[in-house]
Amino acid sequence: MNFLVADDSVEVLEFLKKFLEKEGHSVRCTGDGEEALQIFRGEEIDAIFCALTLPKLGGLELLQEVKSANSRRPFVMICPQNDTESALNALQLGVCDFLIKSIQPIELQRTLDRVVSLNEGFHSNAYAMDHLLQESRTLEIGNDFEDVNRIVAFMTQDLPSFGILEQSQLFRMNVLLKEALENAIFHGNLELNPEMRRENPILFYETAKRKMDIDPYDNRKLLLQIDISRNSAKYLVRDEGKGFAHSDILDPKDPENLPRIKGRGLLMIMNFMDEVFWNDRGNEMTMVRYRKRN
Repeated sequence: MNFLVADDSVEVLEFLKKFLEKEGHSVRCTGDGEEALQIFRGEEIDAIFCALTLPKLGGLELLQEVKSANSRRPFVMICPQNDTESALNALQLGVCDFLIKSIQPIELQRTLDRVVSLNEGFHSNAYAMDHLLQESRTLEIGNDFEDVNRIVAFMTQDLPSFGILEQSQLFRMNVLLKEALENAIFHGNLELNPEMRRENPILFYETAKRKMDIDPYDNRKLLLQIDISRNSAKYLVRDEGKGFAHSDILDPKDPENLPRIKGRGLLMIMNFMDEVFWNDRGNEMTMVRYRKRN
C-alpha cells in the first residue's frame, strides 16, 4: 500500500516510516498539512496517518478534504495524550482508527491490520433492490477467523441499497463487524486472553489455530442474525463461550474514559453504532445502526 504520513514531529515521522516500510509498504512523509493535501490530490495514496494538529492545515481539516473528495481511503488520526475528546470527535467524523502519542508498536500493528483490511478485505458486488423493504438472514459459522472478511462482506453487501449507509461508510461498518466477530471467536468460543493479543500477537494466533481443533472449542459455533430494513440495520452476534461482565464497561463517549478502555474495537463499535447491548450472560451482542435522514 501507499501511505501518506503527516506529523509535525520528526521522531513520529521516522518511527511510522520505518515501521510501515518494514511491513512492505511505501510511505510519503510531510510535516505540513497543506503539503499533505497536495500529496493526497496529486499521488496514488491508499491510506493516511495524520496528526490532529499540523501547520497550515490541521488533521480534522485534512479529513474533511479527503471526505469531500468522496474518498474511501482509510484515515487514521494521531492524537496527543491529553486530548482524548478530539479522538472521539475524529471517530464520529469518520476516521477508521486513532492512535494516541506516544505510539506503541503493538497498537500501531493493530491499527495497520485494520487499515489493510479496509483496503483489501471487503469486496462484494452490490445489486439493485429498489422494491425490497426488509431482509433477515441467520448464519451459523465456525471459528475459522481467516474467513471473517468474506462473512462480513456478505453481512453488509446490501446496506447501501437499503439507504442505511452511504457507500463511503460501508468500509467502517465492515471493520467494526469484523471486530465483533473476531472478539466472539477469540475471546468467546476459544477463550483467549485479550492481553495475549496485545503482548504477543504471534503466540495469540498460533494458540487460536491450535484451539480450533481441540475439544471443547472445535464444536463451538457463532450465530449471526441480520435484520435490515429501510430504517435500520441490526446485527446480533452470539458465541458459545462463558460470556463476560459487560456491566463493567465504561462509558465510551466520555473522553476521560478513553485511555482506560482497553478494547479499541469495542470502543469504536459503541461510538459508531446507535445502540449496543448484551444479554445477561454476556455472550450475545446486538448492534443497531439507524438510517440518518437529512
